[in-house]
Parts: sequence; C-alpha cells; structure tokens
Amino acid sequence: MVSIAFLRRLLGLDHPEVGVDPEIEVATPQPPPIALEPITSVACPNCGVAIDPPPEHTRRCPRCRRQIVVRHSEGRAIYLTEAAVEVFEAERHHDIDQQRWARERGTWLQLAQRVGAPADRRRRLTDAALTAASVRTSKALYLVSAERAVRAARRDKRWAEVAQIRRRQAAALHEEAGGSLPPSDEIVALYREGVAATLRKLAQVSRDAELVGAACCQACRADNEHIFRIAAELRTPRLPHAGCPRGLCKCDWWPALTGAPKKPRRRAPASSQSADGVPSDADIGADADSGSLRS
Repeated sequence: MVSIAFLRRLLGLDHPEVGVDPEIEVATPQPPPIALEPITSVACPNCGVAIDPPPEHTRRCPRCRRQIVVRHSEGRAIYLTEAAVEVFEAERHHDIDQQRWARERGTWLQLAQRVGAPADRRRRLTDAALTAASVRTSKALYLVSAERAVRAARRDKRWAEVAQIRRRQAAALHEEAGGSLPPSDEIVALYREGVAATLRKLAQVSRDAELVGAACCQACRADNEHIFRIAAELRTPRLPHAGCPRGLCKCDWWPALTGAPKKPRRRAPASSQSADGVPSDADIGADADSGSLRS
C-alpha cells in the first residue's frame, strides 16, 4: 500500500519553497558568566556621602535627606536622583523598543525573502535606521510580495505553494496581534485560503481527505483521522476549529487512503443487440449462465 508520507511528497506538500536556502542554526559557544563583585558601599547621588550597606530600595539619604531612587539593570542596582529618573526610564524604554523593532523587522524581512521580495529593497531596509517606520515598511514589503507570489502560484495551480504562503502569513499576523482570541476575520480568511489550497492539491488524486487533528483541544481531537469529502470542505471549511485555544489550530489534511477503488460493472455494448431490440445469442448465453449460478 502506498504510504501517506510518499503521497505527500508526491503532491509537493512536504517540499520546501523553491529558491529558499534551508536555514541552518549553528550553536555559538556561550562565554562563561562574569561573576559580579559584591558592592559594599555606594555614594549618594545627591551629596556624595558613602552609604554602607547600599540601599536595596528607594530611600532617603541619611545625610542630605534627599531621595535616592534605586533601579535595577542586568543584575546590578543603579542609584539615581529624582531628576535623573525620567532620563533613565526614557533610555530604558528606548533600548526595549530597539530590541523589539530589531526582532520584528528581522522577522518581516525573513518572511519577505521567502516569498521572493527584491533583494535590493530588503538590503535597504536592513541598512536603514531602526525605527517603528522601518518595521512598518518591512511588513508592507512582505505583504505585497506575498500577494504577488500567491497570484503567480494560483495562476500556475501550484497549490502547495499557495497553502504554505497563506498559512504562514496568517500565523505571522496572528502573532503580531498578540495571539488574541478569536482571530480576526482577515486572519481566518487567509488561513482558510491556505487550507483550501491544500485540499485542491489533494483533489488531484482523491475525492476525499483525512483530517489529522492536533492534540491541543477537544475540537481538534474529535476530528482526528476522520475522512471528509473534499468538495464539501471547500464549500464549508471546518478549519480552523472554532474555540481552539491556539486560535489557528495545527490540524492539517492528508490524502485519504481508503483502499483500492471498486471495479465498475461491465455492461454489454449496444451493438450486441439486433436492430429490432431482440437480444443476441451471446446475451442469451450469458443470462443462462448467470441463472444457473444463482440456482
């Protein structure tokens, strides 16, 4: 019997995207942690008097009676005046924003590369200043490139590619939205377009498909290994399952292996009867044989 894995490879459902190099993660050796020397005393940021032991929380200086504000960063305590707190918080928020923007821009540009976005535009965005505007532009580049790639793949009936792009696009937008439940109508529509493309690919070899349910919730487990008619699923899609805690469940469609198809019954050709509708000798003999078998 032909295995499901072979059918998936034959249909292109397990193939990587064309023109995308596989990502290889190389583990870099981590430097040993630096032992921090204990701090036995600090100077008041207001008057400079030594304070031993250092304050663990915000408190007043025992000499000048002005506030010593304590903040922590990378495992160390930082002692500030009240006037310096606003500058410190602004710098810390800026650092946090920079880290978030770098992560988001890198994600959008990586997705844009997978759908064939122009290399020069990706390079310009990579070299641009790291701002919220550059993140939005990187996202826009990906979305435009994804639409262009889907149109080309749909025109050539490359359904596996359409499914991969749409489901990845829906997952990226859902993650950007914080994984809020339920997903927006736009995200669900993209996801279902990807699912429909998978079913159209399977329809090339079968009228039915087997649902491989994820184990995340009861709704996904209930449909696991059930076989459904592809035409019905294209009209009324059941994925993503309503109420799934993931929002976009990890269920998928596989080829349905229902055994060998039944052979159709052979009918006598029209030429076996005479022109006046009287059965031929061959038909009479066949009926006689079948009657003797039944008796």
